[in-house]
Amino acid sequence: MANKSEELQRKIDSSPEINPDYRVGLTEEDVLSRQKDGLINKLPKQVTKSYFKIVTDNVLSFFNIIFFTIAILMRVSGIRSASSYFFLLPLICNIILGLYADIRARILVDNLRVLSSPKAKVIRNGNVSEIDVGDIVLSDIILLESGDQIPCDGVIKEGKMSADESLLTGESDPIIKEVGSEVLSGSFVKSGRAYMQVKKVGLANYAASLQAEAKKFRRPKSEIKRSCLKIFGITGIIAIIVGVAMAASDIIRVISYKGSFEYADFTNLMFSLSGSLVAMIPAGLYLLTSVTLSMGLIRLSEKKMNVQELYCIEILARVDTICLDKTGTLTDGNLSVKDFYNFSPLTDREMGLFIGSAVWSINDNNPTAIALKNYFSDKGLPAEAIIPFDSSRKWSAATIQDKGTFILGAVEFVEGAKIPERAQYEIESLSKRGYRVLGIFHHKKAIKNDEIPSKPQLVGLVSISDHIKEDAPQIIKWFVENGVTVKIISGDNEVTVSELAREAGVPHAERARSLVGVSNEEISQMVDEVAVFGRVTPQQKAFIIEELKKRGHTVAMTGDGVNDILALKTADCSIAMQSGSAAARNVSHMISVNNDFSKLPDVVAEGRRVINNLQRTGSLFLAKTIFAIVMSVIFFFVSTFGGPMYPFKTSNMILWELVTIGAGGFFLSLQPTNERIKGQFLKNIIHNALPAGIVEVLSAGIPLLTSVMFPEFLPHDMAVSAAIILFSLTSFITLFRVCRPFDRYRRALFISLSILGIALLVIDYFDVIAFINAGISFLFDPAQWGYLAGSFVIIALIYFGATYIFNKVWVLEVEG
Repeated sequence: MANKSEELQRKIDSSPEINPDYRVGLTEEDVLSRQKDGLINKLPKQVTKSYFKIVTDNVLSFFNIIFFTIAILMRVSGIRSASSYFFLLPLICNIILGLYADIRARILVDNLRVLSSPKAKVIRNGNVSEIDVGDIVLSDIILLESGDQIPCDGVIKEGKMSADESLLTGESDPIIKEVGSEVLSGSFVKSGRAYMQVKKVGLANYAASLQAEAKKFRRPKSEIKRSCLKIFGITGIIAIIVGVAMAASDIIRVISYKGSFEYADFTNLMFSLSGSLVAMIPAGLYLLTSVTLSMGLIRLSEKKMNVQELYCIEILARVDTICLDKTGTLTDGNLSVKDFYNFSPLTDREMGLFIGSAVWSINDNNPTAIALKNYFSDKGLPAEAIIPFDSSRKWSAATIQDKGTFILGAVEFVEGAKIPERAQYEIESLSKRGYRVLGIFHHKKAIKNDEIPSKPQLVGLVSISDHIKEDAPQIIKWFVENGVTVKIISGDNEVTVSELAREAGVPHAERARSLVGVSNEEISQMVDEVAVFGRVTPQQKAFIIEELKKRGHTVAMTGDGVNDILALKTADCSIAMQSGSAAARNVSHMISVNNDFSKLPDVVAEGRRVINNLQRTGSLFLAKTIFAIVMSVIFFFVSTFGGPMYPFKTSNMILWELVTIGAGGFFLSLQPTNERIKGQFLKNIIHNALPAGIVEVLSAGIPLLTSVMFPEFLPHDMAVSAAIILFSLTSFITLFRVCRPFDRYRRALFISLSILGIALLVIDYFDVIAFINAGISFLFDPAQWGYLAGSFVIIALIYFGATYIFNKVWVLEVEG
């Protein structure tokens, strides 16, 4: 990439210089010339996965290669029974499902990214056009407004703005950019409006050279990924060590006894070794994790949620606190001026002219500024100096020629202002009724050095209404009923926000607090109790979320504005609205393409479905792995000292692998659930799998031990058949426990799979089709069947007793 960057920089340096008028921009000929020379803002395409990676991840994974190698060695050894290769059926099904899920997820996500891809306003041929940032060419003139993320390095040609370069430098203090100032890609416009000429494109940009780019955000830490890698790594190493040891031991034993190792010995070895290795490796868990996450991605994509980081789905499951910005979540963001209150000696018409002149001169494009422009439509008089709105100071200002300075902003943020008593009454009254109140201040002196004159006079108030979304109360209710604490964090007056939150059904909305002049220490003390935070600065938003995280909460944050960016970056999972600023979208893990707040419960529920179901099904896979490892180690030592080898073939596991683990795990992973996540992923799986695995070992050990002690009653061949029956039936006990608590779906699933399991045992008993190859028909003696039934009852009692004791000893940590 460095070479490509240097090559592009050389092209830029040697290209003919074009300096268009900022009002006209490039001509069509200029654009075509730049495109022909390759001087466009294209960056390496980033997709969810390439098709090549999708195929290799699903087909050529480490475990798949082992399984396919085992199958090839089995075939070479002369094992021809079709049922011996049934272990490949779930593998192939999972590969097909994985390919389908990954390919469909890529297509859906790519389509959403087309809808939510960053845009830029460029001036070409004297017209303003909105194009993809990848279509920008060198020397283009770009119109930058509040909330825009800067797509290229350039220089300001006209206008004035403040830029936040925190995505590049980590420093969030705004930097004033005027004519001649250099601006960097990856930073964003915090306030103001300016025209920038592009000086670098593509990999030559500063952000690209730092590999920060416009989409720099902190990836969520995935407990699932970390836990699964541990499971796969440990079991893979054990399987290889045990497999090599078993093979070496058998070869040495046979050669020492017979003097040679023949083809028939190789066939016997493969019968034993394949059964051991296939059972030890939880390949299905690996594939099911991938499929389940991909299915979650598909479901969210269908709800028009553009997931920018796959494992944020996992974080959603653990969210117990959601922080909402008022605008765009509780309210629809369509602001309108309700009324104007004039406290000056001038007429309303004169005041309207001056306010309109200030608003149109400042020319911000945030929702409040748009509402003011619609109400005060007369552009009137030119401004000599302006200070754009900034969310940290919460006001903007303009000096109108011969008329002094007009300041528009939150009343309590204009320091030293003189406020008439009757104006104070109106402020309190309007705030309690849920209106946003904007103060209009005046001073005869002009702006100097980007500072407003001291002690301005309040000359008017503007009341602005914000409409609560119709679905907001239902959404808040869902979060409350599902154990998610709702906190409102807003830059508006806390009284106004509290009233809106109360109407939307936010619990304890009366616990509202303004953070004007409040220290971080005080915020830390109140963060648990306060439900509505008002007059919050961007830094305070991020601090509130950081404090919630320190208290063990998993925090989601929604936002759409420049002032939400620090908080979005700090949250465990961040969700931005497509209609919001480009910078907010680019630092978020997820984007609502159609700005639908009502989908947030679906988003959290989908995360819970994925993790809860993976925790349920993961124990099914791991129980078999525990069984296989313990039994393989036992028979390694037994065979080393002259006893029988590992007795179970791959076909003997069909009922366990295909029905209870394969079908059971797959269909359980699809079920919707809103259950809260409890404990840690790996601990929960081991907690359920360990007693199940131990009892599975017991279910095979009882008949095998009986055959050693009472060979006349239960010969070794019959003991192996009895063991197969018992561990197959015991797998249904594990499935029974995993399905609890039963609902209609899980009850129907368990009954259906139980019937299927019994049917397969009956088929095997009568040798209709040799599926399981358990040799059940050898067990003719009713006493042996009674022995099996009694053993099964004992095993069931031990299992449920062990899990009860295990639950008491191993106390799960309940999150939240």
